[in-house]
This record gives sequence, C-alpha cells and structure tokens, in this order.
Amino acid sequence: MVRSVSYIVVTGCEKRVKAMAVSRTAAGVSSGIVTGLAWGCMFAVAKSAYGHLDPFHLTAVRFVLAAAIFCVLLLVREGRAAFAFEGRLGSLWVLSTIGFAGFNFCTYVGLESIPAQSSALIMATMPLVTVLVMWGRTRKAPPLVTLALVLTALLGVAMVLGNGNPAKVVTGGVGYGGLLTLVGVAGWILYTTGAAGYPSWSPLRYTTLTCLLGTASIVVITVAASFTGWIPNPGPREYPAVWWQILYVVVAATTVAALTWNTAFRNLGPSNGVLFINLVPITAFVVQAFRGHRPTPYEIAGVCVVLAALAASNLYSRRRAAAQAAQAAPAAAAEPTPQAAAGR
Repeated sequence: MVRSVSYIVVTGCEKRVKAMAVSRTAAGVSSGIVTGLAWGCMFAVAKSAYGHLDPFHLTAVRFVLAAAIFCVLLLVREGRAAFAFEGRLGSLWVLSTIGFAGFNFCTYVGLESIPAQSSALIMATMPLVTVLVMWGRTRKAPPLVTLALVLTALLGVAMVLGNGNPAKVVTGGVGYGGLLTLVGVAGWILYTTGAAGYPSWSPLRYTTLTCLLGTASIVVITVAASFTGWIPNPGPREYPAVWWQILYVVVAATTVAALTWNTAFRNLGPSNGVLFINLVPITAFVVQAFRGHRPTPYEIAGVCVVLAALAASNLYSRRRAAAQAAQAAPAAAAEPTPQAAAGR
C-alpha cells in the first residue's frame, strides 16, 4: 500500500516536472520567434524615419518611452521593491550603457551607410560573436572548429557588404557601417550574458532596471552631441511626422522584443535562445523584397554561408557537450556517495 502511494506521488511529481519543462520550452520558443520577427522588421522601419530624425534622437525617444512602459509593467507585477539595485548600481550601469547605448547607437548610426538587410545579417552573427566574448571573459580559447566557423560566418557577412568582394570591408569600400554594427553586436552580447549575474531577478526586472540606466546614458549622450553641434537638433514637428516608426521601435522592437529576448535566454539557455537571431536577416530580406529590393546572387550566397556556419556551430557545440557529459558520467558514478563513504 505504502509503495503504491509512493509510486503515485513520484509519478505525479515527474509528470508535473515534465509539464513545467514543456511549458518553459514552449514559452522560450515562442519568445524567440517574436524577437526575431520584431527585430527583422526594425531596420527597414528605423531607416525610413531618418528623413526626419537622426539615429541619436530616434534612439533617445525610443528608449525614453520604452523605459516608461517597462517601469509601469514592473511596478504592477512586482511592486516598488523590485526597483532596488541591491548595491550593484555601478556595475549594472556600465553593463546597461554597453548594451543599450552602445548597441543601439552603433547599429542605428551604422544603418545610415549600409542597407537594412545587411545590418540585420550582421546581427545574425550574435551566436558566433558570443564565442569571442566568452573567450575574452573566461580566458579559455574555444575549439579551432568553432573559431573556423566564426571566420566563415564573418566571411559571409563580408560577401554581402562587399557585393561579392569581401576585401572591400578591409579596404574601406563599404564604409564604416558594417564594422560599427559588429561592435554594437558585441556590446549587446556583453549585456545579455551579463544577466547570468542576476539569477534571482525576473527577466522583466533585469530588462527594466538596465533599460532605465541605459536610457539615462542615451539621453546624456544625445543632449551632449546636440549641444556641441555634432548632430542636428530636430524641431517639434519632426517627431509626429514619423509617429508610426516611433510606435513600432518603442512597442514591438523594444518593449516586446527585449522581454521576449531575455525570456528566451532564461527558458532555453544562451546556446538555444540565441539561435532565433537567425530569423532577423531572413525577415529583413523578406521585408526588403516586398519593398522592391531584389537580392543579388552575392547577397543570397552570403546569407547562406552565414546561416550554414551558425547551424554547424550549434550542431558541433551540442555534440561536444554531449560527449563531455558522456565522459563525465562514469566518473561521477564511480565516486562513492556520502552514505557509502560513512559506512566504510
């Protein structure tokens, strides 16, 4: 009787754990898809606003409004206590500035000199840029196969930017936009992987507090650049002229996408969550095709090279992790348990 009851309890617990795992996976996958689609459309939308707003003011208004939305959401869901920085204001501010100000300024300014679909393709290198960022953080070199795939993906990006001639990226024939966007991508990866240092915070809390600090940096930089005359100071009529672009980058590309991005990373893990960035260039190329752009054979080839390198890198990392786990299993099984050691 006791065994039957125990079996029922254990089985019920296992079913609940499996159901929770499936639910987390489904939430992670759906969040990743939403992020990829929202960011894929963002580049064409943002670039269409440049006739009225420069990249700095567009970024500033985008995050001022998005930060306000995040604050309301966090206050309603987690209360005033969730706004505490827990003595980590300095480190969080640096991380937020690198992520929000660095990534968005670099991406939007770079977008002035490269096509929207090219900027989206550079964003797709995030999984491989993550390898380089983690190399710098841990001081542990990745396998040669992974490095080779990183170089292959960058070669694919260079093919697109150089219209079949990757050397143009080095000689300056394509401008600085591509390199600037790549620097921004590295900054976003630093910000995203930094979330691991806040495991007790919800994705909403981490996103809100970092967005607040990042927005403060964005506003200060924009005001300083306007005051020195480095960038133009748009008049009040310029903002209503691009109201729907502002609405999109605030709601879809920032509020929704930032939350779904951090949710995908939390539920699926970095190696799986970052894969949905592959949807960004695909979405961007589809959007541009509907707008009349016909991709060149070099663009198609470059996109295929990048996506193939991403897929191969993920497959290799999974197989390598599985092999390491298989090697560690016998060693763990051979170690005596505390109970067995106590009985000796």
